[in-house]
Amino acid sequence: MKLQKPDLDLTDSSTETKNSTTQFIKAGDKRPTTSNKLIPSTFRLPETAISILDTEAERAGQNKTAILKAAILAYSNLDENSKNLALLDSFKL
Repeated sequence: MKLQKPDLDLTDSSTETKNSTTQFIKAGDKRPTTSNKLIPSTFRLPETAISILDTEAERAGQNKTAILKAAILAYSNLDENSKNLALLDSFKL
């Protein structure tokens, strides 16, 4: 049995086709820009902040990480004046 090679016309390949192929491969090789991977972090908080965090976690039936994520999300959705007010209030803890 003899292998038959396909009859391809490779002389008509343009640079546009090569560029689009290169871009397609490059896009496939990229890593995802977002990840749900959790990264451990360490923070130093005053006892009052830890107490508030513990109380809220117990009240909501969630862990402290979920409470912190919710707080960060809520903070990020505030307007600039509210963010500044929250930062000033945090210095009182």
